[in-house]
Amino acid sequence: MQLVNLAVERFDKYYHSFSNLSSDHIKNFEIKYDHSFRVAEMCRLLASRLDWSEQEQNLAYIAGLFHDIGRFQQLIEYNTFNDTKSVDHAEYSLKVLHDEDLLDNLAEGQRSAILAAIKFHNKRELPRDLDGQERKYASLLRDADKLDILKVITDYYTKPKTTPNHTLTWELPTGTAVTPAVAKQVLAGQLVAKELVSTQLDIKVMQLSWVFDLNFKPSYQLLMEKRFLEKIYETMPKSDTVIQVYRSVKIFSGNKVMS
Repeated sequence: MQLVNLAVERFDKYYHSFSNLSSDHIKNFEIKYDHSFRVAEMCRLLASRLDWSEQEQNLAYIAGLFHDIGRFQQLIEYNTFNDTKSVDHAEYSLKVLHDEDLLDNLAEGQRSAILAAIKFHNKRELPRDLDGQERKYASLLRDADKLDILKVITDYYTKPKTTPNHTLTWELPTGTAVTPAVAKQVLAGQLVAKELVSTQLDIKVMQLSWVFDLNFKPSYQLLMEKRFLEKIYETMPKSDTVIQVYRSVKIFSGNKVMS
């Protein structure tokens, strides 16, 4: 736990180094702060369910804690969390970790595994040449991050009176029919590409398609336990396409749990 305690201490020190924040910045800082700790805990939970060693669980926690560390400076410099309008937040997190020496207490192998996990946590897919340890932690972090985002968005979707959150809706129109290209990808068992999304309904289909990019059985178990798929589906207009999409991802996830 010494590694984790030091990581938390350094994370908090960096977080509190920002001053003179606007009320909007404070709110968004808190959102990312809480997300970082939830993903860290999710990483540790998944690692525990996978029977990873205590040290591996601790390293997984550290990867989760620091995976979005670049978000704070991103907001200060660009006033947005939108990577396409600013910088790749994963790459920016690597810069912050380097500039602040936040991982200098770790052994080289431990540090490289965590940096690879953070670098690739937001990419469409992992590179094929990623080595065993790097792939292991990257896969876990990607699962943990998706599961926490699913928690956040299903909480939002199931509270319709909540003030609109443009970070979650992308300021897109609601939409009444799934874009054909989006439906085609998910029904082919593929992740939906962000570039194809044009409505909030498409966003929900894209989020359902994340089942095709989870890496571990415990991730699917948590997905089903928390009823994330059902919660998204219940907020979607029912059409033949939507029903077909839901049935596809539900069957796929159920098979992963049973395998």
